[in-house]
Amino acid sequence: MSVCSEPGFSSEEVLNLRFPLHRACRDGDLHCLRSLLQGPPGNTAQQLGKEDSCYGWTPIHWAAHFGKLECLVQLVGAGCSVNASTTRFAQTPAHIAAFGGHPHCLMWLIQAGANVNKQDYVGETPVHKAARAGSMDCLKALVSSGGQIDFKNASGLTAADLAHSQGFTECAQFLLNLQNSQLNGFYCTNSLNGVPQNASNHLNGGINNRKRSFHDLEVSVVKKLRTEGE
Repeated sequence: MSVCSEPGFSSEEVLNLRFPLHRACRDGDLHCLRSLLQGPPGNTAQQLGKEDSCYGWTPIHWAAHFGKLECLVQLVGAGCSVNASTTRFAQTPAHIAAFGGHPHCLMWLIQAGANVNKQDYVGETPVHKAARAGSMDCLKALVSSGGQIDFKNASGLTAADLAHSQGFTECAQFLLNLQNSQLNGFYCTNSLNGVPQNASNHLNGGINNRKRSFHDLEVSVVKKLRTEGE
């Protein structure tokens, strides 16, 4: 993270004065967010893609980092891309949500079309970020949606290497087991070659349940937002 590039002002002051949309997404302030999104179309579009001067994030990156699913739904509905990439670090909301350890936001982004294998400025995908953060739920969500576990970053490290270096033994072992037994294809196609079906259900049941719950949550959020907007 970089420090605020505006001397004499704290990051909080800068957000409140110059980036209210970003601040609303950070705080999950839906009332403020809806009000700001109702401004002139041209100005709204500009604000959606505007990067703050403290961290170089757009509003959707702030919402992803703090796990504000309702804000993500609002922003994408207003025209924000789920694959918006930051200028400084080439990171998408999926990178941010994975590193923040927010599987519910990550799964929603994936279902909305997020690229799970996009590499950032150091060659890391959302899988790398989830491994760095030690988020098993994010790793499972990504791998079940086609996230590749054998990609190497600019330093030649895989996600398993990063998890191991950060002391997240369970995550590292999970990834290594997939590599060693070539199970990555199973998580992408939802089938196991030569492995009993009950084992498949055991491994993937939790992910499928999460997908259903995230879908139900999305429908609920959208209905709520439409009702409140009437």
